[in-house]
Amino acid sequence: MNNRESYDLIICGGGLAGLALARQLSLSGMELSILVIEQSVRPLPEAAFKVGESTIETGAHYYAKVLQLEDYLETQHLEKLGLRYFFKGAKGNDELAERPEYGVKRFLPAKSYQLDRGKLENHLRELVVQAGVTLLEGVSVRSIDLKKDEPHVVTYHDGDTSYEARARWVVDALGRRRYLQKKLGLRKESPGVFNSAWLRVRGKLRVGDFVPGSETKWHARVTEDRWHSTNHLMNNGYWVWLIPLAPDNTSIGIVATEELHPFSSYNTYEKALAWLDEHEPLVGRAVREYPLLDFMKLKDYSYTSQQAFSIDRWACVGEAAAFADPYYSVGSNMIGFANGFTQRFIELDRAGQLTPGYLDYANRFFLTLNDALTDTIHRAYPYLGNGPVVAAKTIWDYYIGWGTTDPQFYHEVYLDPKLATIVSGLISPIVVTQGRIMKLFEDWGRQESNYTFEFIDYIEDLPTLRDLHIRTLPPKCDDFRRFMNTLRESVERIEELAHVIFFMAVRDVMPDKWEVFKDYPWINTSAISLDSSRWKDDGLFTPKSKPRDLSRLNAEIGRLFTIKKPLLEAAMVG
Repeated sequence: MNNRESYDLIICGGGLAGLALARQLSLSGMELSILVIEQSVRPLPEAAFKVGESTIETGAHYYAKVLQLEDYLETQHLEKLGLRYFFKGAKGNDELAERPEYGVKRFLPAKSYQLDRGKLENHLRELVVQAGVTLLEGVSVRSIDLKKDEPHVVTYHDGDTSYEARARWVVDALGRRRYLQKKLGLRKESPGVFNSAWLRVRGKLRVGDFVPGSETKWHARVTEDRWHSTNHLMNNGYWVWLIPLAPDNTSIGIVATEELHPFSSYNTYEKALAWLDEHEPLVGRAVREYPLLDFMKLKDYSYTSQQAFSIDRWACVGEAAAFADPYYSVGSNMIGFANGFTQRFIELDRAGQLTPGYLDYANRFFLTLNDALTDTIHRAYPYLGNGPVVAAKTIWDYYIGWGTTDPQFYHEVYLDPKLATIVSGLISPIVVTQGRIMKLFEDWGRQESNYTFEFIDYIEDLPTLRDLHIRTLPPKCDDFRRFMNTLRESVERIEELAHVIFFMAVRDVMPDKWEVFKDYPWINTSAISLDSSRWKDDGLFTPKSKPRDLSRLNAEIGRLFTIKKPLLEAAMVG
C-alpha cells in the first residue's frame, strides 16, 4: 500500500456532479485542496458518452451562473427550446400533425441547454485542473473508510498498485454505484418500476420532418426549429424522447412503467426498434435512416435514500444520492441543490459552526424534494396519453416549480433553515393541495376527456404563468421581505389555479354536479376531489382563504381547450 498526501476534500467520481462540485468549490475562495478520483480517461467521446443531456432553467442557471460556464454553453452547446409534448392522437400516433402539442413557439425568458455530456465533462476536467484540483484519471475507488474524529481514508487502484488518500471531507459522486449508501445501509428504492432504453444517432432526427410541408399551419405555429426542444411523444404508460446533441446528432429514448410496458419488450436495439414500430411508428421508421452511435439501457432507474449528507463529514451528490425521473429533466437541478449544500457544509465546518441540526435540515429538504418530484411524475404514467388532463397537470407542475421551488434555489433561500422554515410555513397549504390535486389528476386521467386542444404555448398562451416565472428569476434578491412578497403572490396564483382545474375537471367528467358550485365559487382547495360523496365531510365548501376573482384565470385556461360534447358545453354555459 502506497500513501499519498492528505487533502481537505476527496471527491470519489469525476462525472458531471463531482466535476461540478470541484468547479464550484474552486470558485468559492476557500482555497481547498481537492482530489478527484475518476476511472474514465480523456478524451471522453462526444455525442455518445452519457445520457442526461437535457437541462431545465434551474440546472441551466447552476451551470451558467454558479459554475460561470455561460459563455462556454452559449458557444459549444445548444439552447433548449423548452419541454415539448405530443399526446396520443385521435387517429393514432402515425400522424404527428393530428396530435395535441404542448410546447413553446420561441425560446423561453430563462435559458436552458441541451448538453453533450462528453464535451462538457472534458471541459470541466480541464477547468478544475487549471484551478489546482488534483484529478486522477484511469484509477478506481475501491473503498471509503469513514472516520469519526480523524481524516477519512479512500483506497484506490492505479493499475496493479493500491494507494491511500486522506481527507477531512469525502464526497461520493460515484453515480449509481452508490457506494456509501450501500456501505451504510441507506439505500431506499422508489415505489414502482420504471425503465429506459436509449440510442444516439448521427444526424438531426427532427420531429418537424414527420409532418409534410403541406401542413403549413402546423409548421408555422412554432417560430424556432422543434428539434431544439426536449420532445416527448406520449401515450399511456410511456414517453419517447427526442433530444438534440450539438452540432447535429440526436438522442432517442424510451421511458416506460414496467406495469404497462415490460422492459423485456424493448431492452435490446432490435426489440427497441420493434417497440417503436408498434407504439411510435414515425420514430421507428425514421431512426433506421441514421447511423447508430450507441444503444444503452437502464432498468428500475428511480431510487431515493434515507440520508444523503452527514455530520460526520461526508456527502452524496448526483446519482450517488438519489434519482427522480428524466421526464422533467430535473437531474441537473438536483445536482445544484446537493452541491450547494455540500459547499455550505464545508464553509460551516471550517468556521466551527456545522451542527447536526443543519445536516438534518439539509437531508429533509433534499430528499423530500427528490421524493416529491418522483411521486408527481410517476403517478401520471398510466394516463400520459390523455392530452387534456396531462396538459392541465403540466401547467400545474410548472406553477409549483417556477413559483415555489426554483426561486429558493435562485435566491439561495434553501441554504438557510430559518428562512426556509418561513417559506415552508407560507407554502404549507399548497403542499396539502398538491396531494389532493395529484389524486384528482389520476382519477380524471382514467376517464375519456371531453376537452381537446391543438397547441398550447405555455409562455404566450399563459400570461399568468409567464409573469409568475419572470418575477421569480435572478438576479438574487437580498431583501427577504420582498422575496416573500413575490412568493406570496405565487401561492395565491397556485390556489387560484387549483380552483380553475378542479372546476374544469368537474365540468368534464361529472357535469351534473356543476350546479353545486354556482353557490360556492370559492372553495377549500385542500379538500378537492372527484368523489362528490366526500365534499361536505372533507370541508370543500368551507374555504380557508378569502375569495378572489377567478375570471381572468378562468378565461386564460378556458381559451386553451375546446369541447367535444354538447352536454359539457351546456354545463359550461350554465
